[in-house]
Amino acid sequence: MIAAGVRKFACGLGSTKSPRAQTDGGVLITDGPYLETKEHIGGFWILEPADLDEALACGRKGAVACRAPVEVRPFFRSNVPSK
Repeated sequence: MIAAGVRKFACGLGSTKSPRAQTDGGVLITDGPYLETKEHIGGFWILEPADLDEALACGRKGAVACRAPVEVRPFFRSNVPSK
């Protein structure tokens, strides 16, 4: 992905803290989330491929390299200027 010039960003994900709104107006911060699932997100890549075919080709290579399932999703950028 680097050699093809499509990788823009990649990172792993660490432990999570989850702020949750409470009915009393407060916020409770807990470790987690702990989902009842067999899958988890271990990290992600942001790619800028030319088209869906190139994105799927990168996904195939990623699945082989990581020996894990890979999801290919579009990334929609906001055109709202930052303050």
